[in-house]
Amino acid sequence: MAAATERRDALVEIRGVTKRFGRLLANDDVSIALPAGRVIGLVGENGAGKSTIMNVLAGIYLPDAGAIAVAGRTLPAGRPKASIEAGIGMVHQQFKLVPTLTGLENIRLARRGTGARALPERIDRNMSELGFDIDLARPVWQLTLANRQQLEILRTLATGASVLVLDEPTSVLSPPETARLMGIVRRVAEAGRCVVLISHKLREVFGVADDVIVMRAGRVVHESAVARTDPEALARHIVGDRRMPDRRRPPDAAGERALQVDNLSVDGDHGAPAVRNVSFSVRKGEIVSIAGVTGNGQSELMEAVGGLRPPRSGNIARPISGSGRGYAYIPSQHLGTALAPSLSVADNALLGHHRAPPFGRWMKSRRVRDHARRVIEAYDVSAELDSVVRRLSGGNLQRVVLGRELLNDPDLIVADYPTRGLDIASAAQIRSALVARAAAGAAVLVSSEEIEESLEIANRVLVLHGGGIVAERDAGGLSAEELGQLMTIGA
Repeated sequence: MAAATERRDALVEIRGVTKRFGRLLANDDVSIALPAGRVIGLVGENGAGKSTIMNVLAGIYLPDAGAIAVAGRTLPAGRPKASIEAGIGMVHQQFKLVPTLTGLENIRLARRGTGARALPERIDRNMSELGFDIDLARPVWQLTLANRQQLEILRTLATGASVLVLDEPTSVLSPPETARLMGIVRRVAEAGRCVVLISHKLREVFGVADDVIVMRAGRVVHESAVARTDPEALARHIVGDRRMPDRRRPPDAAGERALQVDNLSVDGDHGAPAVRNVSFSVRKGEIVSIAGVTGNGQSELMEAVGGLRPPRSGNIARPISGSGRGYAYIPSQHLGTALAPSLSVADNALLGHHRAPPFGRWMKSRRVRDHARRVIEAYDVSAELDSVVRRLSGGNLQRVVLGRELLNDPDLIVADYPTRGLDIASAAQIRSALVARAAAGAAVLVSSEEIEESLEIANRVLVLHGGGIVAERDAGGLSAEELGQLMTIGA
């Protein structure tokens, strides 16, 4: 690919970088060249080492071996300021903006006072060049997710970045917002910069990237021009010789009601109605999918059902009988909602179970660690018991949550877009786990923005548009085209 053949013209070279976290080998002798004017798609499973190598590039992680070279000169390792000054900027999957500050204040914070006089001119030029429409006088918390994403890019470019790394930038965006962002990515590259796009969505990579790099188990296993490969070939490189889990929907054998929602209305973060007069039920043994485009009320609905957001009106009932094992809630945001970032895997595996037998008031370390080992083994978490959770990949974060919530076989599972931002294999594993639980008799309510996902695993699909349910269909008789139309324009 170009990154290999045009190495002498590269803006930046990553040379033989190795990075370990304890016994975990995250990067193993990784070499990548980043040439000007190109979009590089960096793909692979969660935990393959993609974000780690880019964090080394950004100076956030100190490598155990190898080096970063900019214009042929070795960059000081593990120094974010040196990376920024060398023209390397990274927009992280978890936004690094200060919510209470305005957009302009966030940009000034990134600049730290350097070039203050030229900053407004540079901001105006970048906004005009990229077609951004952001009110920089507003606090970040009042901006839409798409505007926050644009602000992150603007803030990075304001530091003079010639290499822009985007880590899963579309995981929180709607399809129209994603399309606009891909246009921005193209324009950034055409201005002579290099853009590294970390993504699990191969459709995006093939739509915007010039070249693609596949990482697996910490190593680069494939490089090529996008025009010389196809999604099926890339998927084989990503997964290797592993067999994908079966994710077919459970049989249509629904039992008693496990969840009943009547006339539910829910407010969004800014007080405006996000969910309007929604009613539905979920029975044991079935999967019901809430399908919709971002911003149509799915998250608010799932948070209300999961107990994180108070309803404005209506009723949520969980008339579970029989085993009475209760329900599990899997939120779309892992860190800060489902997991405590600074605690260990063992501690996080205990959350929600710490007052129940065999733990109770006097928790013994051996019992806690044994419980965590069960979670790790049951859901193939690639981490040690004492690993700090914030250092785990997205797939491993979700596996910890999934293992913790499903270990006791709950009767009702509420999963808010549980495959968001996950790679092919991790997403398939989670879908398979939900199908298995439904087949064993649990009721599953899952939200998704992926058309194929809803059609593959759900028995029934409820389409949410503008905060209301505009259609209810049996998944077996619903086409992808019809579902896509319902999600984007309503009934």
